[in-house]
Amino acid sequence: MERWLSKESELGLRTLATHMMLGKLLQGRYQIVQVLSAGGFSQTYLAEDTWLPNHCTCVVKHLLRTSDEPESLQTLRQLFRREVEALSKLGNYNQVPQLLADLEENQEFYLVQEFIIGHTLSTELHSGKRWSESAVVQLLQEVLSILEYVHNYGLIHRDLKPSNLIRRQQDGKLVLVDFGSVKQGWTQVVTEFGKTNTSFAVGIPATMAIGTLGYMPPEQARGRPRPNSDIYALGIIGIQALTGLSPTQLLELDTGIADSDTGEIIWQHHVQVSAPLASVLTKMVRYHFQERYESATQALLALQPLLNRQAPRQQKAILKLLTPQQVMGQRLTTLGPQAAPHQIQATIPVPSKRFTPDLGNNPNSFIPSLKKSLLLLGVALSFTAVVLIGSSYYFLRSPGPVAQVKSPVFVVRKNPVSQNISLDKTLVGHSGSVWSVDLSSNGQTLVSGSEDNTIKIWNLNTGQVSRTLLGHSDTVRSVTFSPDGQILASASGDKTIKLWNLHGQIRTLAGGSGPVWSVAISPDGQTLISGSEDSNIKIWNLSTGELRRSIDGHSGRVFSVAISPGGQTFATAGIDKTIKVWNLRTGEVIRTLLGHADAVRDVVFSPDGQKLASSSWDKTIKVWNLRTGEVIYTLLGHSDRVVSVAFSNDSQIVSTSVDKTIKIWNLQTGKLLSDLSGHSDWVLSVTTSPTGQIVSSSKDKTIKVWQR
Repeated sequence: MERWLSKESELGLRTLATHMMLGKLLQGRYQIVQVLSAGGFSQTYLAEDTWLPNHCTCVVKHLLRTSDEPESLQTLRQLFRREVEALSKLGNYNQVPQLLADLEENQEFYLVQEFIIGHTLSTELHSGKRWSESAVVQLLQEVLSILEYVHNYGLIHRDLKPSNLIRRQQDGKLVLVDFGSVKQGWTQVVTEFGKTNTSFAVGIPATMAIGTLGYMPPEQARGRPRPNSDIYALGIIGIQALTGLSPTQLLELDTGIADSDTGEIIWQHHVQVSAPLASVLTKMVRYHFQERYESATQALLALQPLLNRQAPRQQKAILKLLTPQQVMGQRLTTLGPQAAPHQIQATIPVPSKRFTPDLGNNPNSFIPSLKKSLLLLGVALSFTAVVLIGSSYYFLRSPGPVAQVKSPVFVVRKNPVSQNISLDKTLVGHSGSVWSVDLSSNGQTLVSGSEDNTIKIWNLNTGQVSRTLLGHSDTVRSVTFSPDGQILASASGDKTIKLWNLHGQIRTLAGGSGPVWSVAISPDGQTLISGSEDSNIKIWNLSTGELRRSIDGHSGRVFSVAISPGGQTFATAGIDKTIKVWNLRTGEVIRTLLGHADAVRDVVFSPDGQKLASSSWDKTIKVWNLRTGEVIYTLLGHSDRVVSVAFSNDSQIVSTSVDKTIKIWNLQTGKLLSDLSGHSDWVLSVTTSPTGQIVSSSKDKTIKVWQR
């Protein structure tokens, strides 16, 4: 007799099996304590890690077999391994869920991931509520940055939608989840000329169509997803936020969502929108993938002018140390008129209303100026927590009020606290502007490059020139020592890079079709990186002079290159107002940092490799958290373009400017510590020694050594 179960009975048995999991200990470690969700393809539980002292909470996703056939087990194992590999590739990136463990017990598959508390982006996209343009731009920037990271590992998400973006309660950042649909989309190869080319898997059988109707572009529906398929989905989300209409609602409107002849989405008549933002969104959602932005990086660059338009709104405030109560509610006017003579302006973020963007608030709004006598904004936040794993979300009530995120508040004085830094000596010898200086690792030898086409090697203790190196036919724009101090690299306006030992020239490298602006040598002394006028970044074998890779990394001049202390990553800065962080081994972009309103002139890693400092023609210095890509703070104080920046070993930052000054800042607090004057023209370069000396060079043709 044929035996069968009704859908209701099957559901009942599955529910019973789900609840039987309660109390189960997986691999003797992860104890299931609560059922979070049960679906057709997976079940998700709240669990405790019993091996950790506080039994930290985590989430376990149990992948379910849809049949008892052997093929079903094989397919499930493949899907399981695919998700594990994708999450493992993305490592410790903090805007995707962290994979803690992957388990297989008795032909059952489990993923253990971090416990994330927050809410889905869906809860912010209320029907009929329209976001402000600035909020949409910030959303696009944040998600494009996540996609840039994911795509650089050759992964296509394939199911980007509001319910797969979680606003993390802890910091308000978006987290991209559900990598069960992820696809390895392409590979990158290096040609014999060192160029990095992208190769898609054309000619292989199409995959099955995975995605969500409304957010899935045509090529993905045909089983041929590409990286900019994810960009299409994000563009739809942006249009949804701007219009207050979901893709389904747009489909139901009489006007329709797409042009019947071209397939292009028609949406602009539903909302008043500026032409620049409309242009970006429209290109993101073009019907044919070839007419969209090719990559997340390209889309970020197109978004940059819109971010720059928002920069003037990040107003300035005269600050005083405030209690948390004052920060959350008191008027800045309590400082009184006596505050003005001894305080200068600084930009600092206030607790953001980023969790309710439909109200029209800029997610990165800043404290307004005292001149307008506005109130400091205070936000009391309460949330419904979302526990997420894979494609399921589980809502738990927060046990109490959520702690408010406090922004740093600090005093910046016009007359900074003296650090007893004095001018030790002035070195004179160049007949033109001194563009670059660097110190050997022991701090005893100084090298300088000049507009007079020469390189000079100095004994720092005596201030005497020990050797002048001739060979360049144009300005020497950058000089750097190898870690052992035995090799010197120089970059010049004559389009070449030269390698020297302390006795003379070793070899000349062709830097590109334009002036070479910057060179850097890796900590192991094996690799040289250069950046040039033609937007090209070149990676060389230092010992042989062989070109390993050539990358078109920016949309214009590459002003600065720097290599991390660990030698795993490098950073570049360009006239296109961006900073890019790269994987040195693969030559792939890890992250693009946006925020400067003008060209980024210099970039440097902190000694511990955890932070990055950048200087810009927008007159600011920014300090970045490399793990998150966030700006820790923006340093204001220079009255003209900031040209050079350096870290010292005692938790300080030194910056130089066209305003002829050198400023020293506390790395931990952002406070201005010292303001050095002495140069009579632009200060073009700065470096620091292990003993605390500061060396600066200037358009006034001199080098100055400052002693603490």
